[in-house]
Amino acid sequence: MTGNDNNGGLKVTKTLDQLNGTQVGLNLLGSNGAELLIPGQTPPLPPNIAKIGDFEITQVNDPATCTPGPCTKYVLDKPGKDDNFRGLTIFNNTLFVTKGSGGNGINTVYQVGNPRVLPSGNETTLNALPITILPGFPTTLATGTDGGKPVPVAFPFGIWFANANTLYVCDEGDGTLLTTPVNGNVADAATLATAGVQKWHFDGATWHMLYVLQNGLNIGVPYTVSNYPSPATDGCRNLTGHVNHDGSVTIFAVTSTISTAGDQGADPNKLVKVTDVVNAATLPTGDGDHDRDDRVGVFTTVLSAGYGEVLRGVSFAPQDRDGDRDDDRDGDRYDWGW
Repeated sequence: MTGNDNNGGLKVTKTLDQLNGTQVGLNLLGSNGAELLIPGQTPPLPPNIAKIGDFEITQVNDPATCTPGPCTKYVLDKPGKDDNFRGLTIFNNTLFVTKGSGGNGINTVYQVGNPRVLPSGNETTLNALPITILPGFPTTLATGTDGGKPVPVAFPFGIWFANANTLYVCDEGDGTLLTTPVNGNVADAATLATAGVQKWHFDGATWHMLYVLQNGLNIGVPYTVSNYPSPATDGCRNLTGHVNHDGSVTIFAVTSTISTAGDQGADPNKLVKVTDVVNAATLPTGDGDHDRDDRVGVFTTVLSAGYGEVLRGVSFAPQDRDGDRDDDRDGDRYDWGW
């Protein structure tokens, strides 16, 4: 089972009936949000793809001004702009999405529907399902201001659960290019503080960010691509991971970029990997003796895109080292490769 997150480019005057005129091939569906496509089903065409749930910023209480209950500070936004979702994963039979772009809504991590139940049913049932922010994740506006005061903005993209209490989140950075580098670095302070792979821990009630894996990403440091303006890593977008037998995880991610080319994120980028210890609560640091512990928490580059190329998604696929077509007759089951 897979899903899609739509980009939210709708006008406020559009009604659901009007949205059913979405052009096949231009947009996937006739309404914005999250959708599930089930293997084996007849491929649906707009308007026969039902959106799952809905999120509007009016659903979120501002902790600075409202107690739990009705809160009138946040006003209704344009249809679809609050749920301009990007990253998506399914864990423990639960659907999760992220929003990390656009000036509307809240950039954060969401749960779609109810825990341990993948959304199903007719259009009316699906549209009524809740979309909620995971407790502890950001609730400030993507505009960067709230009530006239500046607020921090997150830029989450891909997400991956190592287990029920450990979530890794790719933050792609804000896409701001410092055209006059600071000490050779072209990323701004906000990006340098939070971009990369964030590690979050659930204590049973709330998610807490433990640390951000950045070492080796060289955020904001321009690198050379032939016949192209020098891009720099601004964070990461999609990711996946694998839990190892020794309690560590290996995470693969594709980077986001900034450059003078003008289309931030579309530059030739990189596929990178990093190892982390699942139960670690603080950023891992080695002792300098060049053993395995010194490599934990340090990104290495697996593949660099060249001119005219950009790396997008990353996932594991079954790979048989023995060439027997994975029929398991040699007892090796699946060897996972990227």
